[in-house]
Amino acid sequence: MVSPDPSMNPFFAPRSVAVVGASSRDSSVGYAVLRNLVFGGAGKRDRSAGFPGAIYPVNPKGGEILELPVFTNLAAIGEPVDLTVVAIPPRFIPGLMDEISAAGCRAAIIISAGFAEMGEAGHALQDEMVARARAHGIRLIGPNCLGVIRPHSRLNASFGAAAPPPGRIGVLSQSGALVTGIISYAEREQFGLSAAVSLGSKADVNDTDILRWLDGDPETKAIAIYVEAFPDPRAAYETMREVSKNTPIVALKGGATAAGAKAASSHTGSLAGSLAAYSAAFAQAGVLQASSVRDFLGWSRALAYQPTPAGKRLAIVTNAGGPGVLSADEAGRHGVELAELSAETMAALDQVLPSVWSRGNPVDIIGDATPERYREAINIIGRAPEVDGVVVIMTVQAMTDPEDTARAIVHAHEEPSWKKPVVSSFLGLQGTAVGSTLDRHGIPEFNTPETAIAAMGALMKRGAWLRRSSAPERSFANMPAPDLERARALVRDGQAAGQTNLDLARARDILAAAGIRYNGSGTAANEDEAVALADEVGYPVVVKVVSPDVLHKSDVGGVVLHVIDGAGVREACAKIRATIGEHQPGARIDGFTIEEMVSGTEVIVGMSRDPGFGPLLMVGMGGIFVEVYKDVVFRLIPLSRRDALEMIGEIRAQPLLDGARRRPVLDRDELAEVLIRVSHLVDAVPEIAELDINPLVITADRGLVAIDARVIADETE
Repeated sequence: MVSPDPSMNPFFAPRSVAVVGASSRDSSVGYAVLRNLVFGGAGKRDRSAGFPGAIYPVNPKGGEILELPVFTNLAAIGEPVDLTVVAIPPRFIPGLMDEISAAGCRAAIIISAGFAEMGEAGHALQDEMVARARAHGIRLIGPNCLGVIRPHSRLNASFGAAAPPPGRIGVLSQSGALVTGIISYAEREQFGLSAAVSLGSKADVNDTDILRWLDGDPETKAIAIYVEAFPDPRAAYETMREVSKNTPIVALKGGATAAGAKAASSHTGSLAGSLAAYSAAFAQAGVLQASSVRDFLGWSRALAYQPTPAGKRLAIVTNAGGPGVLSADEAGRHGVELAELSAETMAALDQVLPSVWSRGNPVDIIGDATPERYREAINIIGRAPEVDGVVVIMTVQAMTDPEDTARAIVHAHEEPSWKKPVVSSFLGLQGTAVGSTLDRHGIPEFNTPETAIAAMGALMKRGAWLRRSSAPERSFANMPAPDLERARALVRDGQAAGQTNLDLARARDILAAAGIRYNGSGTAANEDEAVALADEVGYPVVVKVVSPDVLHKSDVGGVVLHVIDGAGVREACAKIRATIGEHQPGARIDGFTIEEMVSGTEVIVGMSRDPGFGPLLMVGMGGIFVEVYKDVVFRLIPLSRRDALEMIGEIRAQPLLDGARRRPVLDRDELAEVLIRVSHLVDAVPEIAELDINPLVITADRGLVAIDARVIADETE
């Protein structure tokens, strides 16, 4: 568990709240915030649901609102204020920081918009507000935010329409509107939230602050975070990685496309970060990344209310064959295995089920299944050692009793010996009393089997990450010891020579210094040297151009394969000169590399530097079509061996790596070692801006062999 910042406490458990900009006009934000504090939400008139502490409306006009006296300014209150909520025009807010400090307050929620999202002038106003707040030691949430809701404290310091019931999910969102939608969903489905925080433009308090607080909150069992951009991506990654060890996190990333990134910028004044970098950070930190609001909420519910499974073997109990088949299909998409029921489990089920039951998994207990039949089947399946999690499906038939079936599932789930996660889907009954019965007892219920399976998949992925994280790091047989000082000297020599795209010979030497195997080769200044070198290397050979001006040699005819004799070498050199002259006039040709031919399956290892997260490592299927197929995986540097093996396991073309159609089989440990070495190289030589080893060939008899590389160095000043 990470250490929460105590400066966050007033946002969630204040003893008193002031509303600057409180208004009697019921269409105003100031009125909505005050009403929510007093009554707990719109349409309520009972103070028992409202904030139990002192509430101080502030408006220069004075008077009375909602039977509370209105103070003309904060100083007039005469009592300490723990939290100030601000809903006034933005131009007055920087100066308000002095008044907030004088009132003894060190926490403020800035509801008002009109800051960074408005451009340069708005940025300047926001910077002034933050500077004055920090001078007084005041923490700010916002601006341009919905506010903060803490159901367990009966605190609704927002202008949302309602507050959710108390529960276990902490919601952290850059979008206030998404929070209101989640609250409506929580009300309908009868599950609760531990907190809901709308961060808006994140001028001061950001995701990291709230993640730390929620991780230390005993009421929060899962965190759901919607993010468009982290102000400090690397710090957010480090925090998520620590928080995930204790509290599961589900993330939904906005700004995943060019259009989304542009919308995100205009939305909160924050540019959306690289999706590849964010996805890498989430995966490495153990954060489950959802791609839809449906999964975002479904996974969070499952993680908050159900235990983590010990494995990924699923049993499906259903009274209908079709939904069972669809569920089995969906399980495969989420990496979930259908449990193979043991003879003992089958025999036990034979004792309580009709003779025509499916006798397999999914466990089809037949359409006329009674609540008692469901209860008995679930009890048996839930105690089977070969089962790690259970999904229960029911379709409404003329003879079924949905409400009693729901109670039977609850009864089985609440048995002291029950230790496994269970989720359910009662088709067509979402939002009814049946679903609410299950949700109130901590069993997430979904309208479709696919959603239920996806939620169980999230639980199983969480369990797998925890097991991997706690396992000791594997040790691999080491390649030659790296000489990273030599690698750095080679990069600096290239920079001194005016090279940004380092020549191929230097790139090869850099990889060799890192201990990465390259194919036999040499560099020739002209055709005569090229022929002599080819005779030495042995035919057939590959001829490649050496040019600091050519980034992608194959694209401009800078590579000739399968050259079988000296005459072919001369012809290849001439062809390269002519083709590059045609496609890239003016490009310098410093010579040619002559390389032995290497055949096998091609992969790529690469690195680029993300402006927020830092070095980003890539591995995937390589060759000339890497940008077409885009079967690549990313992680942040530094990289552990566990991270490296996970990356390799996420490549989609796994059959090719495993030797499909008589291809050589990848030694995964060896590729992981290459990734680790590139990680160390990039970490030790920050002058490397980009790096590609493409292709890195999986050979039948020599392991991994690099046959081309590109190293881009930072420009020297």
